[in-house]
Amino acid sequence: MKSKIKKLNLGCGSDIKNGYINLDKSKHKGVDVIHDLDKYPWPFPSNYFNEIYSQDVLEHLNDLFQAMAEIHRICKNNATVRLIVPYWHSSGAFYPNHNYFFNVDSMKFFTETNRSYDSYPGFGVEKIKLIPSKIGWIIPPLPVPKSLFPNALDLRHLVSYLLGEIILKIDFTMKVIKK
Repeated sequence: MKSKIKKLNLGCGSDIKNGYINLDKSKHKGVDVIHDLDKYPWPFPSNYFNEIYSQDVLEHLNDLFQAMAEIHRICKNNATVRLIVPYWHSSGAFYPNHNYFFNVDSMKFFTETNRSYDSYPGFGVEKIKLIPSKIGWIIPPLPVPKSLFPNALDLRHLVSYLLGEIILKIDFTMKVIKK
């Protein structure tokens, strides 16, 4: 008999998702587990979840490295982890209760195995999606020469470096890799 797929909505707030265990530090209607994500370990066994979804949560945590290690611990091998965070060059990234800023390279600490320092691999990047602002939709996501702009995903992303408020959020989809 197949085991049921277990999904976690990490730091859900009032965004309750059906079919997920909804975790938040505050009691809201629909929250299944109340837990402060800055308290470790999180209240789940190792290798438990097939999928984790989190939006606008990681930037609030005190220790991103410990949180990513905990996400890795509670996920099964090959689990999908989707993390949506404010883009570093948007005004939403600068709220006073945000501890981290994110750009397209931020998850390299957790995905690259060939780093000689500051490497905490355990994830593979499946997709990075940039979520534009209303004005950002005007600029097309056309390809740019990687030889000239190695860190720019596309034209919209490149313009966001110059103007700001073009990209609001980054949506990272990763897979958990366990040996």
